Amino acid sequence: MKVTESNSAMTDSDISDLKKKSARGGMMTMLAQAVTIAVQLISTVVLARFLSPEDYGVMAMVMAVTAFAGLFREMGLSSAAIQKKDLTRGQQSNLFWLNVAMGSLLTLMVALGSPLVAWFYKKPELTIVTLALSANFIIGSLATQHGAMLVRNMQFGRQSIATVSGAVVSLIVAVVLALQGKGYWSLVWGTLAGGMITTLSTLWLSPFRPGRPSRGQGIREMLGFGANVTAFNFVNYFARNLDNLLIGRVWGASALGNYSRAYQLLMFPITAIRGPITSVAFPAMSRLQDEPQAYRAYYRRIIMVLANLTMPISAFLFVASAPVILLVLGEKWEGVIPIFSMLAITAFIQTPYSLTGMIQLSLGRGGKYFRMGVVGAVLSSLGFCIGVLWGPKGVAMAYAITTYLGLIPILLWAFHGTTIKLRDFFGSIFSPCVASILSGVVASIVLANVLELSLFLQVVVTGFAFCLVYMLVLLMLPRGRDDLRWFFNLALASIRK
Repeated sequence: MKVTESNSAMTDSDISDLKKKSARGGMMTMLAQAVTIAVQLISTVVLARFLSPEDYGVMAMVMAVTAFAGLFREMGLSSAAIQKKDLTRGQQSNLFWLNVAMGSLLTLMVALGSPLVAWFYKKPELTIVTLALSANFIIGSLATQHGAMLVRNMQFGRQSIATVSGAVVSLIVAVVLALQGKGYWSLVWGTLAGGMITTLSTLWLSPFRPGRPSRGQGIREMLGFGANVTAFNFVNYFARNLDNLLIGRVWGASALGNYSRAYQLLMFPITAIRGPITSVAFPAMSRLQDEPQAYRAYYRRIIMVLANLTMPISAFLFVASAPVILLVLGEKWEGVIPIFSMLAITAFIQTPYSLTGMIQLSLGRGGKYFRMGVVGAVLSSLGFCIGVLWGPKGVAMAYAITTYLGLIPILLWAFHGTTIKLRDFFGSIFSPCVASILSGVVASIVLANVLELSLFLQVVVTGFAFCLVYMLVLLMLPRGRDDLRWFFNLALASIRK
């Protein structure tokens, strides 16, 4: 649908209140994500000393399969509940029971199919691992609509408590079992324990209490929207997991362990930033869907925030990939370094670029969301199939090439029929892009002259130089100064009542 002026426009007070809720919600969720990412980094540093690439490879093999089945657990109904303007309790209760039914079915199907996973990878031990992890589907489905209600009401503080609780428990269980020499089972039981605690916390903190399923609640439209979201997730799975499947099949568990560690470590800080912002942006943009100019302004700001927070991280990790990997994972993970560097090139643009999907979801364009997913998946899958011939590094390189080739065409397609223009995207990322590149150049020079220092000091000195140059470049650019001023005002708004 094309965004047009609405007769029932939101008042300036409504929009101002929405901005304040977004600011507070964003800050709260980012704080929770910072804690979560710290927990995950501690887990990574500790577990890397007790687990081998083979252990992580076993887990990655099963996760690639369960991730595919997980595409169908929510059926897009959490997004449908958040996006819908007027949602009744009866409608959401029906969505709850549908989610539980699908979660139960997936647990049964994955459990029955566990021998096939072991056969595909030629590793008998995967049967019991897959069987154990299949329980996550029913566990997660119980809290799907409860979590959607928290997001819809922008109660991000409560959502954050559930997320952090699950991460902490997962860390404790995994580390304790790893210290006992349980190998990949420490990762399995840590994942299950974290999922259980997150679900229980969400059920307790959410105001939603499901009723009995009933007919005539008018959920057909939401089912159609959810079907398109699920279809998108289905094709997008190949863009996100075909790399793991190919590397595991062609190059084995050790190569896959290196690749998965590189990807996960790179995504730790990116996820810590992107998750809170996009979780706040979705309900906010959904509320602004009938306010085209306010919607466009909100989009520009979100892109600017994402770019300023993720582009410099990606650029720094590209430059300092060697000391970061050796410091965090240890010398036995040296093979991760070239893969990590190549993936950082993709991450540089991917986070602000990925918000194109949020546009389609917030405007209720489920069909277009699905079609864009098909094009992106085909492009990435072709790249992976070619890149796997050169191993994990070739796959990472293919990921970067396909991402940048599709950038402008997909942006134009995503913006068609809205008030958002291509210049809005590139104008919003201009300052952080320039500042990140220049800072990266200076940081690489600094790093080359401090190699005699310890790994920790290499990272600290190079990071300090990078941050200093980044701030100086922003202050020299007119748009950069505007960005810094906006961040300052955002911080003030987030603490005001």
